Amino acid sequence: MGFVIAATGRKKSWREFHPISCWEIDGMKRSHPDKHKRSTSKKRNIYHDEQERKQRKERKDTLNYLTLALKDLNYCLNTLKINKDTQVRQKINEFFEQAITPEGISTYGERIVTMNVIADFYFSSTSRYIFSQPELYDFLTLATQGLPTEQKRARAIERVFMIYRDIMENYQTSNDSLRFNYPKIIVDVIAILHAGEDTSGKRVGVNALDEYYDSRKIKESSEVTSASAAAVQINPTLTADFPADQFEKDQIREEQLIETIVQITGRKNKDIRESLAKLHSSDIKKISDLCANYNKIEKYCKLATNPNEFRDELEKELGRKLTDNQVQRATTSIKKVRKYVENLLDGKFVPHGSHGINHIKHNLEYGYQAMDLIEHKR
Repeated sequence: MGFVIAATGRKKSWREFHPISCWEIDGMKRSHPDKHKRSTSKKRNIYHDEQERKQRKERKDTLNYLTLALKDLNYCLNTLKINKDTQVRQKINEFFEQAITPEGISTYGERIVTMNVIADFYFSSTSRYIFSQPELYDFLTLATQGLPTEQKRARAIERVFMIYRDIMENYQTSNDSLRFNYPKIIVDVIAILHAGEDTSGKRVGVNALDEYYDSRKIKESSEVTSASAAAVQINPTLTADFPADQFEKDQIREEQLIETIVQITGRKNKDIRESLAKLHSSDIKKISDLCANYNKIEKYCKLATNPNEFRDELEKELGRKLTDNQVQRATTSIKKVRKYVENLLDGKFVPHGSHGINHIKHNLEYGYQAMDLIEHKR
């Protein structure tokens, strides 16, 4: 077959009709080995350069988020006006650098992560720091600012005001265990409003948030029971290293305390436990002292109808003379033991005036102190 002649009159070669074969390509590579190696090496260098650029960018991003987060941490600590001591600040910063992660910031945002670290630091601190009521207001405000958009803040405002109101009405009468854990509860609620999960990763729907908040309060209140903490010199910081026999003794004392309160008030065990869980350890100590002297209380309640006999018996037992005012206060107080205990359990002794005391409570306790039924204030 002859060659085809193009329009130009040029004959097409055989090669134009027959592509280069595979063995010819391999032969070309073998005939130019250095050129092929240079091409492969160039591609490898480009890949390594790209990896190094990515690593440098990651290190830079890590440094940037940590710098910004530390700045936010210091802002929050300054706002809370706590721990301006240089050594304490350094410990907080070290704790912060270890605890904070890019994933945490990505999920919850910078502010919520920062507030969570502050809550965790004071929870793990040996100082066992408890926020004052004004500090907790500021803590809640700072945490709420972590909600990234106005839309989310608007949806959260009802829940946030619910917490504000709860702190205002109940924080001062909450037990130390709950107050100690309150910052963590606040952070978890705000985290749910932002990300749909608390800082432990537990998913919680917004409609279930009220139930979550209440259950967390009950859990933290009972975590270290104030009843066992205050009843007849029981250690309030009970740990796993606490001797087993001592723990059993404390359990028995707690049961005895509750049984005596049942006798005084006529209330159910469950209700008493829930009420005790909300009290300050100092108030439970007073109830415990009264319960330890329950036999004396019964005796003096019977004698209170006869002022002279009441006075004689009381002075004889105390081994000292009492003033008329002390006897009068003691007589009034012994008649109102049940009312006093019930008001403590119900949190009805609200402080009044600039001195921050409840005068009815103060006067009743003066009578009990005069009779050595509760411990005298130092």
